[in-house]
Amino acid sequence: MPITGAVMSRSQRLKTASRGPAIYTFEVNVARAFEWSGANRGMLQVLQTKNTTTEEEIKLSATTGMGYIMGYAGTVANSELAKFDIFSFTGSTMVIDINAATISAADTIFDVGDYIQPANSRYTYQVKQAVLGSEIVAGQFTLQLNRNVLPSSSDGFVNIVGQALNVANNCTFHVKCLKMPTHTLMPGKLFTFDGSFQFVEVIL
Repeated sequence: MPITGAVMSRSQRLKTASRGPAIYTFEVNVARAFEWSGANRGMLQVLQTKNTTTEEEIKLSATTGMGYIMGYAGTVANSELAKFDIFSFTGSTMVIDINAATISAADTIFDVGDYIQPANSRYTYQVKQAVLGSEIVAGQFTLQLNRNVLPSSSDGFVNIVGQALNVANNCTFHVKCLKMPTHTLMPGKLFTFDGSFQFVEVIL
């Protein structure tokens, strides 16, 4: 979500303003105890070493059973999605060339909330409006995204025009840990985290 401020006027009217691009934030709660073993002690050391200053590239589907979070809701086969590339973009609108992919008029190419990412880009976006195969015109269709496409100057000067798309669970995020909890040792050679982790997308 974008950074947003709000103020209540003397006449009791709520005024809001947003600035900067919308960014992704992730709150991760760890609701179980861990054994104080070699592997877990090593995990703590890694966390303490990286702390809140190290940028990491994460994929939410990398953990078993979590693929549903960013699962693809459309009906087009992966082999056909792989043929797509970016023809152009303006603001939060992206035009996609299907490159002779096999798509029927009844197909849902992307559903609301589907994730996409230009293949060599740092940044992931979400689809705001479902796109059907019947909307393809001259081998292209238009995507409405949840935020403006970030400029190449904040993306390592990568030109996304002509790039393929990562879709759904193939998308990644570049994040830093904004809030890292402490941990508590417990009887029975166990430890727990005393709160949640908060990760924030890094925009260059």
